[in-house]
Amino acid sequence: MISELDDLHIPANERQLRRIQRKGDELDRSIRSWAASVIDLLPRGLPINADETLLLSLFLAQQRRLNQQMDQATPDTSFLATVRRSLLFEAPEVDPDTQRAVHRIVATRLESDLDRTCTFFCQDNGLQPDAEPAVDWRVSIRFMAQSIYSRVANIDPKKMTTSPRRFELAIIARDLASEVADKRYRMFQLLAAHSH
Repeated sequence: MISELDDLHIPANERQLRRIQRKGDELDRSIRSWAASVIDLLPRGLPINADETLLLSLFLAQQRRLNQQMDQATPDTSFLATVRRSLLFEAPEVDPDTQRAVHRIVATRLESDLDRTCTFFCQDNGLQPDAEPAVDWRVSIRFMAQSIYSRVANIDPKKMTTSPRRFELAIIARDLASEVADKRYRMFQLLAAHSH
């Protein structure tokens, strides 16, 4: 049993804690690896820098995790799935409390990595991370990730390399990357204006 204390899930025993940590590491690796394979699909020469590419990858991983959590919360209740479970006496691989704890751990890690990457980029460039232009810039990267995700969510990235949809993905990625670059340019323009 997992108890909840001030929004923190505390496993009742060390074995369960280790299991949650292991499952969290597996989920973290899986979604980040998936996000990296999507980044590899994007056309070369997009007008986004290394920090923006990292943020894009983190937002893609975040979206992947969220969708996996939603899928787990609504299990397959089709007739065939029900018959299969009853014939094979299949038990759910992970109980719902453990799943929630695993997703909470990974969500917190991703959010922390996103905040840290944004903060470092802004500080390195003399910007305030919570200023409106910086928030707009971050939102534009998140929107780019969501738009890309909606086109690749149900496709194995390895199969996408030969899919005609890759052309559509390339066009969308170029347009949205230009938006990100434009937000960055405006952010630096405002910084330059304030420093004079």
